[in-house]
Amino acid sequence: MRRTVTMTMVVSVVLAASAGVAEAATLEVGPGKTYATPCDAIAAAMPNDVVEVAAGTYTDTCSIGVKGLTVRGVGGRPKIDLSATEHPSGYKGIYVIDADDVTLDNLELTGAHISDDNGANGAGIRIQAAGLTVHGCYIHDNQNGILGGISPNGGKITIEYTEFAHNGLGNGCNVGGCTHNLYINHVDELLFQYNWSHDIPNDFPDKGHLLKSRAAKNTILYNRITGEMGHDSYALNFPNGGLTILVGNLIEKGPNGDNKILLSYAEEGASNADKRVFLANNTFVNDAADGTFVKLADGDLVAHNNLFVGPGTVSSTGALPADNLSGVDPKFVNQAMFDYHLQAGSPAIDKGVDPGKADAFSLTPVEEYVQPLKGVMRKSDGKLDIGALEFGTDVTGMGGGGATGSSTTSAGVGGSGATGAGGATAAGTGSGSAATGSGGAGGGGATSGGESGGCGCEVAGHESGSGALGLVGLGLAMAALGRKRRQAR
Repeated sequence: MRRTVTMTMVVSVVLAASAGVAEAATLEVGPGKTYATPCDAIAAAMPNDVVEVAAGTYTDTCSIGVKGLTVRGVGGRPKIDLSATEHPSGYKGIYVIDADDVTLDNLELTGAHISDDNGANGAGIRIQAAGLTVHGCYIHDNQNGILGGISPNGGKITIEYTEFAHNGLGNGCNVGGCTHNLYINHVDELLFQYNWSHDIPNDFPDKGHLLKSRAAKNTILYNRITGEMGHDSYALNFPNGGLTILVGNLIEKGPNGDNKILLSYAEEGASNADKRVFLANNTFVNDAADGTFVKLADGDLVAHNNLFVGPGTVSSTGALPADNLSGVDPKFVNQAMFDYHLQAGSPAIDKGVDPGKADAFSLTPVEEYVQPLKGVMRKSDGKLDIGALEFGTDVTGMGGGGATGSSTTSAGVGGSGATGAGGATAAGTGSGSAATGSGGAGGGGATSGGESGGCGCEVAGHESGSGALGLVGLGLAMAALGRKRRQAR
């Protein structure tokens, strides 16, 4: 009897699942494909479809109003270039996100601009819905890289394995609103991991930030956020506070920065309910003549194992615990080339402490950022180093970016193919200053402590037997048939 009930449940679940996915389809874009441009396919798409865009250059722009749609580059990274176009869709962005749960994957977005009279804030991506995921993209030379977010019920925005460069073009800061590499408005949560944001341009005076977020919660893990030779204002700006967690980041202020503060918090008023900042195992480098590494206008700071290198005030809150290191030569491999790995004899080696938790979120770093846009498991020998990079970590075993490997309870990120069993990796390709590794999803490794892009696990179906597996196969076949029928229409 128990077996019969179990089999009946499996049949019901499989039939329901197959009915739900039968209408999902893949729409192909490019020379010789069904659709000539991405926006042609987006206009024809239905919820949960996938638009696959072949490598090449496209110049169309549109709203994405289809819930659950994925737009993905294949065979290389397609370039959506609006440099010679008068304005992006709705005078807003190359892609205007008007539906929930959209994913943009492996795309190059560049050239978004509008006139000063229209706000001078054209964006690569304009967010007007909840649940956006941006994965493995290259977003550069726009007035804004990413702009937007809705309030209330703004949901969660996930941005990973993506490069932001030379956004902030134009005179936006002097005609109504500054432009940035990315600016996230009042959403519920921003998850920002394994990204590289750098080099704000200097075509006009007064520039924006490498990362600005008004989200109620900001989880910033294993990124390179470096001003380099750019003219950024703040490297990191959280103007309304919010629960803000930074673990394992490389954060640098270049010599040309328009503002000498690396991290600014609540300078416009801590209107978000949570007013806590947690900094664990970050490396802050100031290559300017002076400045402030961390400035809080309000709120509470918890900081452990952070490395502060260069001149200036470490924190506006006063002295930090002794496990934060400043005022010494860290013995970087090559600071001028942004290689902040430690050499033997560094005073940061083995001097870290257990950084604790932010509520249920472990602040102990388990991975490291690897240039460009990849990650690796951090060496673990029971003696934590200070800073974002552990001495002796093997950086050759890199995994490419996994599909939305969002960590929820620890600083581990399952998205990297190197983090969990069963995570396939693939070498990404693309134009721009760095090729992106857009590999397969990492499995749920026990050390990652977070959700993973794919399941490297076994499903224990001791009551199901081979009959249930056959029914699962039947359901998958029905789903595939439904997709083929739709594609044939």
